[in-house]
Amino acid sequence: MNDLELPIIKNVEKKVKALSMDDYLEFVQFNLQHTHDEEAYQKWKKLLALDVPFVLK
Repeated sequence: MNDLELPIIKNVEKKVKALSMDDYLEFVQFNLQHTHDEEAYQKWKKLLALDVPFVLK
């Protein structure tokens, strides 16, 4: 987590309001709640699963 590089906002005009990290987190969580389709996710996850037995040698 220490190598996480977040953008640093510099020279922002007074008209533009930058979101704080708490506001951004709230925005992302709200967006996920209203756009995430659990049923489609489960179907996609099932398609990715390997359904053929194999042996590593």
